[in-house]
Amino acid sequence: MGCCDPKTKITDQLRLSFSVILILSFLSCTIYDNNLDNPNDNEANEELGVYPPSLVFFPKQQTKTLTDTIRIGAYIVFSDTSIISFSGAHLNIQYDNSLLEIDSLAPGWIGPGSMTDSNRTTPLFTYTENSGQLDIYAYYLSNSDVSIDSVTHIAEIWFKPKLTGTSTVNYDTSLCEIVKFDENFVPINGTREASIIIQ
Repeated sequence: MGCCDPKTKITDQLRLSFSVILILSFLSCTIYDNNLDNPNDNEANEELGVYPPSLVFFPKQQTKTLTDTIRIGAYIVFSDTSIISFSGAHLNIQYDNSLLEIDSLAPGWIGPGSMTDSNRTTPLFTYTENSGQLDIYAYYLSNSDVSIDSVTHIAEIWFKPKLTGTSTVNYDTSLCEIVKFDENFVPINGTREASIIIQ
């Protein structure tokens, strides 16, 4: 058995082929930065310096064209271990009305029930809009519950683009309020804005 032995040649070729495949596999791998955008992800929010209770938008960034509709959710986020409960909220939302106009709004999902009355609650949801300022008022009215302390999707907002450009949608915390059932206020510790690129 020498260097010209057919079995040795085949074994060497298999090793070489395996090595080439292995090297190509490693070189062709792409590592992606998984940019998660869950509004209730306290860990991700805290990495951005946003601590609960906080007001956040979802999604935090999107790119649209002039013919698209832009959809943004408005949320109040409490910590995973929070025992804070509330019964109402006033959200003051600022946006660039030279680039965006409000198309429509819908109540979000709040607590064990829903602002759309899926749990036989009696919600109060109203809003006013004026020159780039949107005020949303949402109150949880129930005969059996006086407050809620779970996931807090307050509203869903649809915008129509007017011009190309980049705009942000943000909260003015000096005007926002989270109200407990006893009319005391929950402090707001942070906000996360939404960024919109219109192409």
